[in-house]
Amino acid sequence: MTDGFKQERIARRQLLGAAASMGVAALGAGLLAGCSSRNGGSSSASSSSSARQGEASSSSSSSSPSSSSAASAQGAGKALVAVFSWSGNTLGVANRIVEDTQFELFRIEPAIAYTQDYNEMLQIAQDEQSQNAMPKIASNVSNWDEYSTIYLGFPTWWGHLPQIVKSFFLEHDCAGKVVYPFNTHGGSGFASCLSDLAAACPNADVREGLSLMGDSVQSSASQIEDWVKKNV
Repeated sequence: MTDGFKQERIARRQLLGAAASMGVAALGAGLLAGCSSRNGGSSSASSSSSARQGEASSSSSSSSPSSSSAASAQGAGKALVAVFSWSGNTLGVANRIVEDTQFELFRIEPAIAYTQDYNEMLQIAQDEQSQNAMPKIASNVSNWDEYSTIYLGFPTWWGHLPQIVKSFFLEHDCAGKVVYPFNTHGGSGFASCLSDLAAACPNADVREGLSLMGDSVQSSASQIEDWVKKNV
């Protein structure tokens, strides 16, 4: 049993205790990392979307990097924001990054959509990890070789990188690419996600990441913007 798994189990016990006095809404900050919001969980099978997709709050254009400065900062290669999001919280962070940079957005989605039921999804996440299952992804990035920089978003699931993200890297070679990870969680931070990421793409240059509590995404606009400015 990993430390990340223990943290999530402890978090779940605490949440279950709190639920007696606060109601079942408190469970939303639980083990599926940032799953407090049910909006946008497993949206359509479309795997790429427009740069202006919405969920994130708007930012001041005077403080956001322009698309021209973002492009020049990345050199000859392009930058892509690739995100897996079940509840919509991690997608909210991705949308904010896209809004600030005008980079392209790609949704990592399973070929067979995940259930919207929270408790069922908990069991699926555990089963995938224990069996090292690699669920098939809905589609690939058609022009993958054109991107030199990847902003990779995902939730922490039971202390680890979701298996669907590992599936993504089976289809997309990150060798020589710069990867900036960002995630949402229910209290465990990145836990073992970064070591999982290093194992999934050992020849990538993984840089400083951003980790946010799932229920704080909407109030973290300035933190996301500061991270983007630092890493674009």
